[in-house]
Amino acid sequence: MSDTNRAIIERLETRFRRVTELLYDTRVPAHVLDEEVLPFIAEDIVFTDPWQRGGSRKDYRLGVFGFHAMFAFDFDITQLNVQLEPGLQKSRAIVDGVMNLKQLRWLYTYPLRTILVYDFTLESPPTPGQDIRPLIHAHEEMWSFGDMIAAVPGVSWLYKHFRKGFSQGFLAASSLACRVRGVPLGS
Repeated sequence: MSDTNRAIIERLETRFRRVTELLYDTRVPAHVLDEEVLPFIAEDIVFTDPWQRGGSRKDYRLGVFGFHAMFAFDFDITQLNVQLEPGLQKSRAIVDGVMNLKQLRWLYTYPLRTILVYDFTLESPPTPGQDIRPLIHAHEEMWSFGDMIAAVPGVSWLYKHFRKGFSQGFLAASSLACRVRGVPLGS
């Protein structure tokens, strides 16, 4: 990788860290989101999570503002990576971390392991010192229903034992299927 691309990636990582910190902290006011996030959102943006999929900059803005108005959460970033594609088309930033849902913060902060993927383009390679301006076309939020269940107080113990029992049942079914089909299992 060239020194120029490495420098661009470092600047993009800083930009996507800031975008994530703003989008995933409900203490951030709407005017800050408008000023510091919305300029990087493409007109054709598509937002996807396990519950929904929708597009357009107008709908994205409404969804972000509504999410901030309805819920209480922040986000701890574990790792962040930017991959530049040749020609700067269809580049991607991936953020791995934990969304801390604080709806009932007086009782419990619900940790939800989350992976965020931002697909973006750059109009042209930025020059040193020039503001880096990715245009985000897709924002995907991925989290596991299993993780959601496992994080519920009181349910986690049952779920842990259910998973262990299901694993044993699956392995027994696998052994039977292999025997029926004549797949050697070895020693």
